[in-house]
Amino acid sequence: MKQPKVVRETQVVREIPSIVTKVDLQTGDEHHEQMSWKVMPPRKDTCQVCAVKHHPNEPHNQQSLYYQMIFEGQIGRAPTWADAMAHCDDTTKAEWEAALRERNAWSEPNNNEKPVRHHGM
Repeated sequence: MKQPKVVRETQVVREIPSIVTKVDLQTGDEHHEQMSWKVMPPRKDTCQVCAVKHHPNEPHNQQSLYYQMIFEGQIGRAPTWADAMAHCDDTTKAEWEAALRERNAWSEPNNNEKPVRHHGM
């Protein structure tokens, strides 16, 4: 019996910089090294920023693991809902912010930092 041919896309579109901490189990000494995560691209039928299907004028999914990992790797902090909707028109922003505040889910950058509209796209 023939085995089915498996075709896989293995193109990595991003490497997320990070640091790994190695601990010597005998001495307890810590050593920090640069490393990177290799990230597969989102499916072609999803948003290439957050890997979720949504209308271009809707916010990115701030809770998408793909969005969080890419954002934090490139910007150096966790994404907020203000970041996720920075590309939206003012009406959409106002509606989403009101709904998120109603649910105590609204988030924005600290220290008067402006939301990030695009992070490497």
